[in-house]
Amino acid sequence: MATTFAQPTTYESAFEKHQALGSPEYYSVGLRERFQIDSLKPPAPKEEPVSYADIEYDVDEAKYEARSAARMAAGGLQTEVPPFWPKQVEGPLCWKSGNIAEEDYVIHLTDKDKTEIVAALKYFKEQGLDGSEVSPETFPLPKLSHKMRKICEDVYEGKGFAVLRGLDPDVWSVEDVTVVYLGISSYVAEKRGKQDQRGSMLMHVIKLQDKRDEQYCASKPFHTDTVTDCLCLFARGLSARGGSSVLASGWQVYNDIAATRPDLIHVLAQPDWPFDTYGRDPAFYKRPILFHHKGKIIFSFSRRLLAGHLPNEPRTEGIPGLTEAQAEALDAVHFAARKYEMRPTMQKGDLRFINNMGLLHRREAFEDDENNARHLIRLWLHNEMMCWKLPQPLRVAWARVFEDGDRKGYFDIVPPRKDGVLLRVAGTCD
Repeated sequence: MATTFAQPTTYESAFEKHQALGSPEYYSVGLRERFQIDSLKPPAPKEEPVSYADIEYDVDEAKYEARSAARMAAGGLQTEVPPFWPKQVEGPLCWKSGNIAEEDYVIHLTDKDKTEIVAALKYFKEQGLDGSEVSPETFPLPKLSHKMRKICEDVYEGKGFAVLRGLDPDVWSVEDVTVVYLGISSYVAEKRGKQDQRGSMLMHVIKLQDKRDEQYCASKPFHTDTVTDCLCLFARGLSARGGSSVLASGWQVYNDIAATRPDLIHVLAQPDWPFDTYGRDPAFYKRPILFHHKGKIIFSFSRRLLAGHLPNEPRTEGIPGLTEAQAEALDAVHFAARKYEMRPTMQKGDLRFINNMGLLHRREAFEDDENNARHLIRLWLHNEMMCWKLPQPLRVAWARVFEDGDRKGYFDIVPPRKDGVLLRVAGTCD
């Protein structure tokens, strides 16, 4: 029996309807009522001209050093971290490059594991379910589930990431391989999130093959995926050159900044960072990008939403920009992460799981050729039991992605196109 991924409408009509909406509500009616969001809308920006920092998506080290020198020379900066914040955090998540060997994070599938996966796929297809209904109950892995439990523990309570290696994406149809990676990943986190306003459940991280290519294939600065506790990436294909995914411990970044520039911890923790919603209502929202909550240090930010991404994604006109202090703090996070970064190995067929609350990630520039093309499939996953306790601003954000029943979910199992042009892929900040 063939596996299906039923869609509420065709992709083209859904995409065109989404585009025609112009400025859809960023939060659904249900979420606005549940969290009383309308009463929390930020005030309209002041009409008088305001001077904001000169900062862009790409990190400019010379601007960062000049800005840092100017602010240090001006003086008056805090010399301690905020009250009740730790001067230093410790634990397995606080690692540096060179501390972790490949055997510490790669779990290899055995022949028995692969046989069990084939049996689980057969069982799922025999149930006559839609592909979106994959779960541990419908994709049973009685033995492999023990390895997946270890991965889950590593992600949420250990070093923050793990790789399951040994899948061959070319031995299955596109429908079947989608069921396989959805089924396996459901053992790490059971809920899948909507990754855009449309409700896309799968994002294809690939070369765009149009005028955006040069920007998209370039190196990216450190960031998080903003709204998910577990970031999952399935390596459908790899680039001919470059494209390494780079990780850094957010806890190590915190320790570095707390020890050298505690004033910037204050800046990162202030609830006044303006996140662009790109044409939706509200046009922006404000919250911190660094949290200390229930004993955990949590980073949550997208540089694209804070500084825009020229030339294709400029910051929305009329909304607040970043202050000089915010610009310095944002760059400081990137350069601190560069000190401690590591490059986990990647092979075709890898399933990578990353703690998106405690780790930062970036991607190096890449090139495809006619035989090798980078193609990652991104999932946003949520484990209700293992997810760290979330402060209220993130609780609202997580609800929008994982609990918003007002928006339908769309499973694009192949990169969607219209007239040969890609319509929707993972954003350029990935």
